[in-house]
Amino acid sequence: TETEMNTIIAYAQSKGLGVIPCINSPGHMDAILSAANSLTGETCSYNGSARTIDVTNSTAVAFTQALIQKYMTYFAGKGCQYFNIGADEYANDQYTTGSMGFGNLQSTGKYSYYVQYVNQMNTLVKNSGMKTMAFNDGIYFNNNTSGGEFDTDIIVCYWSSGWSGYTPMSASNLAAKGFKLIN
Repeated sequence: TETEMNTIIAYAQSKGLGVIPCINSPGHMDAILSAANSLTGETCSYNGSARTIDVTNSTAVAFTQALIQKYMTYFAGKGCQYFNIGADEYANDQYTTGSMGFGNLQSTGKYSYYVQYVNQMNTLVKNSGMKTMAFNDGIYFNNNTSGGEFDTDIIVCYWSSGWSGYTPMSASNLAAKGFKLIN
């Protein structure tokens, strides 16, 4: 609850610590996606995914950004300096092998919508007075740069170098592009 979060933040601050909120989007959004479908009367999911919004659907994007903006405003008001937008594992419940959801976006020519979405979320975070963090796997997945440029002021939380067929850009290549990395 908000009251519980207020207590957690106050306790962290009393110990000289900060809180880094993470609301993962456009994937890992099961409950939010269900609400988006119900409240908008539109199918907001990507190809039937139970947890990922369709970044090519303007209603899905607008709903998600408006909802997450409320959290950004709250956390910025509590003195948080960073906000993690997640941005990993796109529709991996629908695409379970090989390049999975990011590979599907790329092979169908829709990866640029993902790049645009991540950059828009970065702008919202910055406009809220915080710095953006995101997980690495979707940023130039498979070294693909055809979808556009990601904002390099996003701090990349490097969690995976991939597995067979799932090939995120290497940490060294992300650093060479100008990203700051964690992990």
